[in-house]
Amino acid sequence: MKRRFEIEKELDAGFVVEARTGHRWFRDQFRVLYADTDKAGVVYHANYLKYFEIGRAGLIRANGRSYKEIEELGRFHPIVDLRVQLESYADYDDVLAVYARPLSIAPVKFSYEYVIRDDDESKLIAHGHTVHCCIDDHHKVLPVDPVTEQIFADFGLSRR
Repeated sequence: MKRRFEIEKELDAGFVVEARTGHRWFRDQFRVLYADTDKAGVVYHANYLKYFEIGRAGLIRANGRSYKEIEELGRFHPIVDLRVQLESYADYDDVLAVYARPLSIAPVKFSYEYVIRDDDESKLIAHGHTVHCCIDDHHKVLPVDPVTEQIFADFGLSRR
């Protein structure tokens, strides 16, 4: 089933509120590069994961933190599960908006949700989620780091 996504209002610093759910999302914009397209001239499907990362990194920065700060704590966040649902397509040079929000957090893993639309908000391109675990540089699973915990807490989410 096609996901509905409409903005109720815009907040400061790139944040918006979704009309249907009242959830707060971070919004970022970017232009599709020629290198992101396939022979047919549309965005190659794997690039939507890169676009999800644009949203996730922007959300972290908009909360006054950085992924580099998390790495300096000796923590890393590999993706352990993901879903991308394509609803339409994007072409070279399109301006897209990616929306990201924390979805859930547990002792050693957490997830984000994403929506990608064209910039004028008329077309839903893709939506999905990523699930991450928290590890050290030896790939040992660790509790979620305090930076990530605080970002999720800012969205009203705490570890289950």
